[in-house]
Amino acid sequence: MSAKPGAVLLRISQTIVLVQLWVAMAALVLMMAVVVSDVAMRQLFNHPVKGAYDAVGILLGVSVFYAIASVIASRQEIVIDLIDGMLPPRALSALKRFAGLLSALVLTFIFYAMLTPTQEAYRYGDISLELRIPLWTVWVVALVGMAGGILASLMVQIAPQGLQPAGVPDVTGDHFE
Repeated sequence: MSAKPGAVLLRISQTIVLVQLWVAMAALVLMMAVVVSDVAMRQLFNHPVKGAYDAVGILLGVSVFYAIASVIASRQEIVIDLIDGMLPPRALSALKRFAGLLSALVLTFIFYAMLTPTQEAYRYGDISLELRIPLWTVWVVALVGMAGGILASLMVQIAPQGLQPAGVPDVTGDHFE
């Protein structure tokens, strides 16, 4: 018996979200390592790490763009619930679906807005200041991260419990209040 197409798509989406979460975490750890080693090298040997400025900027972008999918998939966005308590459950569900679709629309707009700088960086041969990395490759990496966020926004519409992939701890609940 074969799996339903929706279940397969959901599983693929969960895998993409998990991979993007690991990429975001790795970028964050690398960014911290670069900063610590740069400060240590500067203080101890008066010789900073070459390319630290570029590396930190690029890794920060990677960590942000790749973490978006996980935040959306686990439904951990910052929410201001002024009217949630006053709405009946059906209206609240409709409001959440509308917010999810609006989220996907906004992320798609941002993705579209990122295409022009990507093309211009490629066309003009822009490179990073210290590492000499072609900037269009950095933009492509950011676009891939944003695409994961768009996918997560769309997929949470069909997954009532969210897309929390296996292997990622569930941090939902009231214990953070």
